[in-house]
Amino acid sequence: MRVEEAYQAFDRDLADYLEGKGLWPSCRAGCFACCFGWVSLSRLEAEALLPHLGEAQRARLLEEGPRRLALLCQGKDDPLFPSRYFQTRTPCPLLEGGLCGVYAQRPLACRGLLTVGDPALCLPEAKAPKGHFLPVPWRMARLRMESLWEEERARYGFLLLGELAGLLYLLLQGLPEGREAVEGRLRALGVLGGRWGYQVV
Repeated sequence: MRVEEAYQAFDRDLADYLEGKGLWPSCRAGCFACCFGWVSLSRLEAEALLPHLGEAQRARLLEEGPRRLALLCQGKDDPLFPSRYFQTRTPCPLLEGGLCGVYAQRPLACRGLLTVGDPALCLPEAKAPKGHFLPVPWRMARLRMESLWEEERARYGFLLLGELAGLLYLLLQGLPEGREAVEGRLRALGVLGGRWGYQVV
């Protein structure tokens, strides 16, 4: 299954689920607290994003990527790393004027994060209460991710998972061929493994 097909299938299933349950997400354009989060995705999803990036987006990724890799090198074993990063309110480099600059191609991790509650509770300082984010859309997104992971393993012989900006940066720079070479590159950067680091499986 192609990444675009997985997105279309997820969007259809999500719309059916929300309509069937009578749920109306409160997420709206200009509401972007979730864009401060530490977003992970697979190589296939990152590769699908590349053709849709404009020059300014690529420039921001080339600037932001090394910074995020350095942060990850320091914090990959810290159990609180993602929540501490969220508190810094550092926007995704693809966020433009409060809107996702690649909305139609946004990863499954972004598509599956929805709430029907007050969007103000999504802000880092609000510490969203349990149940604020809808669990079923997230599980639906995870199932689609897993199907793409299998596709990636079939294509490359292994699966690469990592943080959005850092992984896009690495792809823009050119990843080496083969699992051992990729692991070597990530190990040299200090971002392989750990609780939150890049995973090669």
